[in-house]
Amino acid sequence: MATILDPELETFVSESESFSGPETNDFSVIREGYNRMTRYFQAPHPEGLQIENGAIEGLEGDIPVRVYRPAALASPCPTLLYFHGGGWVVGNLDSHDSITAELAKEANIQVIAVDYRLAPEHLFPAACDDSWTVLQSLLHAPELFSIDAKRLLVGGDSAGANLAAAITLLLRTQNAANKSSDSTAYLKGQLLIYPALSSENLESRKTQAKAPLFTTEEMDIYLQYYLGRAVTEEDKKDLRLFPAQAQDFSNLPPAFLTAAELDPLADDVPDYANKLVSAGTKADYLVEPGLMHGWLRARHSSPRAAAAFARIVEALKKLAET
Repeated sequence: MATILDPELETFVSESESFSGPETNDFSVIREGYNRMTRYFQAPHPEGLQIENGAIEGLEGDIPVRVYRPAALASPCPTLLYFHGGGWVVGNLDSHDSITAELAKEANIQVIAVDYRLAPEHLFPAACDDSWTVLQSLLHAPELFSIDAKRLLVGGDSAGANLAAAITLLLRTQNAANKSSDSTAYLKGQLLIYPALSSENLESRKTQAKAPLFTTEEMDIYLQYYLGRAVTEEDKKDLRLFPAQAQDFSNLPPAFLTAAELDPLADDVPDYANKLVSAGTKADYLVEPGLMHGWLRARHSSPRAAAAFARIVEALKKLAET
């Protein structure tokens, strides 16, 4: 049965696809089309927002970051460390600029966006290493960006949500190893938007294999770019690549996860949320009906997407509460 979309979302899908050009697996062509598409959907910055660019020292040079701070927000600030989507291959600070700006303004929270290294120039685990490096730097020196050390959250969309979940697990493991020392590493929560989490062949991989804007085949292509090869059985056990395959989900910060119904990754969210809850971690989740992967860019044209974005903002406010 063909998927019936709201008229506004039909237009959004059609406009998004118009930037893809001829079908290709050439990452440079994919990246150029993606950049044009993100510029097309970019919205003006909300008023009353201070924006500055910075950098964190990384393993192979500086890691660019962009800080969005509501002008009236008192310091030290509750802060969301945000990782953009794009299959670990496309995306940058500019591609998600209006999304991160609006999250900051609407949730009245500081957002720090991270420009981690991309594949195939920088293969796994480069993106995860950069994400981990930035998190560690901010945990150990929150004063760099006036961060309230007790109200630091991590989040992201798609591949960025994958990175956020992975470094949250890594931090939990590090804290357990350092339990006898004076460790101040702490996260208030995690916000995961249509995340890629599982190596399992979940049902939505089949039922939504040819979903609008993102297919199961495309997911496999992006993974091969990220790894520089096909996924192996050992890869499937690596929580840095597939956080849902971790052995332990206890002692993690509260999470809010949101999935899109029309997405091969739709089942990743209930699967991961149930694993968190079973281990005693607080987790709330939604599977948004009638939406597809990448719907964040439709939040100004689709009432359905706008309502879903408002739910994310409310969840972010709740996670950041003292």
